[in-house]
Amino acid sequence: MNDARPLLVAANLVKRYGGLVATDNVSLTLDAGEVVGIVGPNGAGKSTLIGLLGGATKADSGSVVFDGQDVTQAGAAQRARLGIGRTYQIPRPFLNMTVRENLLAARYSLFPFVPKAQAIAACDRVLDRTGLLDVADLATRALPLLRRKRLEVARALALEPKLLMLDEVGAGLVDSEVTELIELIRSLKGEVDGIIIIEHVLRVVRECCERLVVINFGRTFAQGPTRDVLASDEVAAVYLGTSHQPRAASTDVQTDGLMRAVATRADTPSTASAPTRVPAGPAAITAKTPGRMILELEGVHAGYGQARVLNGIDLAVREGEVIAVLGINGSGKTTLANVISGVVRPSAGSIRVDGKAVAHGPHRVTALGLSQCMEGRRIFGSLTVEENLMLAARGARAPEMRERLDHVYALFPDLRERRSNAGTSMSGGQQQMLAIGRALMARPRLIVFDEISLGLAPVMMDRLYQALGELKRTGLTMLIVEQDVERALDLADEVHVMEHGRFALSGATDSIRNDPRLRDLYIGTAD
Repeated sequence: MNDARPLLVAANLVKRYGGLVATDNVSLTLDAGEVVGIVGPNGAGKSTLIGLLGGATKADSGSVVFDGQDVTQAGAAQRARLGIGRTYQIPRPFLNMTVRENLLAARYSLFPFVPKAQAIAACDRVLDRTGLLDVADLATRALPLLRRKRLEVARALALEPKLLMLDEVGAGLVDSEVTELIELIRSLKGEVDGIIIIEHVLRVVRECCERLVVINFGRTFAQGPTRDVLASDEVAAVYLGTSHQPRAASTDVQTDGLMRAVATRADTPSTASAPTRVPAGPAAITAKTPGRMILELEGVHAGYGQARVLNGIDLAVREGEVIAVLGINGSGKTTLANVISGVVRPSAGSIRVDGKAVAHGPHRVTALGLSQCMEGRRIFGSLTVEENLMLAARGARAPEMRERLDHVYALFPDLRERRSNAGTSMSGGQQQMLAIGRALMARPRLIVFDEISLGLAPVMMDRLYQALGELKRTGLTMLIVEQDVERALDLADEVHVMEHGRFALSGATDSIRNDPRLRDLYIGTAD
């Protein structure tokens, strides 16, 4: 290979998913010998980009040139044969095969006619290199998480790549394991021609990458030497969401109707005091005296298999409160939301609603008046907008169903106009309106909003948070799980900032807003 020629040149890559532009004219150049990090907030388009570079995702437009060869039309298998290797966020080994057999499967896909002894020798060299030779004959399902992460790297190296792309290899690891991973990545620099690291554990990119590229809303936001990028106030603003300006709330919202709709559940009297009517706009919302305790978590631990995600969460939510749970992707926010909604069973600790222990299961939690607006929207594409809404209120009589629909349409007029359209035919922002409206149709006492701003343009985020401001004025209790700090702080009464599955910072909104540790937690410089 000619070292004067870039190893990889990606130009003006575009990828759309319906109304969502996941990657918007992103260009990237990687020189031979470079280790480049790609960072950005959740939903920025990083994983889509690595799919475009590796060939797993087909671009709508743009080009990819690898080692001087145009591979734009080549699929993932062909690019792997040419020398592009990658790992995945979630390790995907063959669990019933041994560690060595996992590498052999990768090796034979590239070198199908190599004698077995030669293939085994090549795989064992990779296993030795990645610290796995001692477990070569062990069934993969017996490996702990760090070793599964190492196996992901080893399988990619078995393809003898020129370019190694590491996608969220640090996710789910504790600090000591991250240290081991960093040592492994650093040691690989001389064995491949280039490395691209997509990572939310910023310690990994800070210690491994010479250059960083920041992606935001599918576009390249900033790039340069790692130290300079991480020190940038503009980059910090991307992670914190401080680049937006509060806007006046829409005058189309019919607040009186919404108060009747969501201030109380139809079958549960409310003891909260009547909400104070205040001028429109999130910044104008004033805190109310919270009512009785609705939700309590004590010492909650949870994870996925061997991945430990929550590490002792204590949380209390009272009637009428708006609680924000913040943190970068991978800190445990969505897992916490799923534990509260009954989707994920905690491994330890207790969850109580109205002072009583909650039996596991989403249907049991929903019956207690808790609802979740899930990350990713989960719209039923085969149903119309109105059918998606009605599904959440099944069992309600016709007059009650119509009243609930009218209240949702008052909050989101876009949905009324498109009520006969397929749910997934709308833009990403309109689909998020539908997801919020569907959660409201159940008349919950408490809604968990999980990353509702994910992947949306700032103007659409503003519209959604204006709607949440109106819901706060009705007295609806909300738990907002969010990465966009400023929008959440404009709305919340109390804030918890997560790091490594724990609340690293907690307090009233103003104290958190002015705490210098907040920025440290988001840009990875906290101790």
